[in-house]
Amino acid sequence: MKKIIIYLFLMIFAFTLTGCRQVDKTANNFKGDIEIAWDDVKDDFNDIDQNIKKDTTYVSNIKGDDIQELTKTIQEGYDKIKGGVTQDNQEEAKKIYEAASRLQYIEENTDKKLTEEQKQVLELGKSMKTLMMHYYGNGDGDYDGAVDDVEQGLENIKGYTEDKWNDFKKQFD
Repeated sequence: MKKIIIYLFLMIFAFTLTGCRQVDKTANNFKGDIEIAWDDVKDDFNDIDQNIKKDTTYVSNIKGDDIQELTKTIQEGYDKIKGGVTQDNQEEAKKIYEAASRLQYIEENTDKKLTEEQKQVLELGKSMKTLMMHYYGNGDGDYDGAVDDVEQGLENIKGYTEDKWNDFKKQFD
């Protein structure tokens, strides 16, 4: 009996040392596998957020083309990560997170008088970051609502005509 207890203790200790962990997938209603946990990426993503905030001239130097490129990064990458973030798509996820973080920072710090439609373009950043938190097992709120917010934001951008983009770019150029 004593050997069994020691063996069980060693097994638990070994699992703890190797980093095995159980991520509660039901807490945020994400239906995919959480292959990469938030704890594994939070330092990188916090660095992205901090570097954007440190660049005090970022918002004042932003151009309309930059905003269009950020939304394009999210649009092109979303299909690659919408089932969850894996080892195979984690670099794409990092690019998307950075683009989303930049859009969110612009939204929160711009002094431009934007239309509701233009504000929705910038709100895609916050929506995308919220959804990505679900992919890493650290999401707040309803997963399905986060998906709806991102997909609605992407749909709005798809409906942007050349004229609408030009009007938006004029705000920042």
